[in-house]
Amino acid sequence: MLGTIKRAANSLLRPLGFDIQRMETRVECDPFWVQRHFIKNERPTIFDVGAHVGVITSYYRDLFPASTIHAFEPYPESFQTFKTRFAGDALIKPNATAVSDVEGTIEMNINAASMSNSILKTDRRAEGLWREDSFNTYATAPVPTTTIDAYCRAQAIESIDILKLDIQGAELKALQGARSLLEQRRVGLVYMELILGPTYQGQPTFEEYLRFFDKMGYMMLDLYCPYRKNFYLIQSDVIWVPIRES
Repeated sequence: MLGTIKRAANSLLRPLGFDIQRMETRVECDPFWVQRHFIKNERPTIFDVGAHVGVITSYYRDLFPASTIHAFEPYPESFQTFKTRFAGDALIKPNATAVSDVEGTIEMNINAASMSNSILKTDRRAEGLWREDSFNTYATAPVPTTTIDAYCRAQAIESIDILKLDIQGAELKALQGARSLLEQRRVGLVYMELILGPTYQGQPTFEEYLRFFDKMGYMMLDLYCPYRKNFYLIQSDVIWVPIRES
């Protein structure tokens, strides 16, 4: 009965630009609501890799008030803003380092828009996909780098509830540096940005991520916040969760 009413109402409303959806559908499209649903630990350990100035860290603090958040941001200006923003929160651990598959030092490309800074060089085709000039590189700088496995060993961290990655095309390198934790299913879920349009040189393909996570024993839960241009999917957020054994 409700389905019949919904279809009838939508036939009248859609020409006006409206649509009736079930509340659950809208909520389930929110990746943060989904993470809150999956993570039952009230004091979770969260890694915000590519924290920038702390917008997502702030979301996690609101979502999990008692969580411990390890944040990583190598760009000095963004890191200082982040550090000042959360100076009074002892459960937020800021780290002025990049996260990759090796420990040491790596060159970071500093772009016109700091959110687009990356250890990968900009693809010449990026300008046609994104805001003009935002990916133009005007400098490079050496930044320290760590791996998630090495950091967890040093900090005596046994498991991560949420591993968030937004490091501009270098997410697979960070995941390879977390291989030990992932192989042992000691990461509750991975929430990451997936860039599909040609934006950075050497960025992984979707198929590479699928193969990697399958090998680690994780499956894609869903895509969120898709960005399209000319009918092509250019970018999306993704949640990966451990494969449940039958």
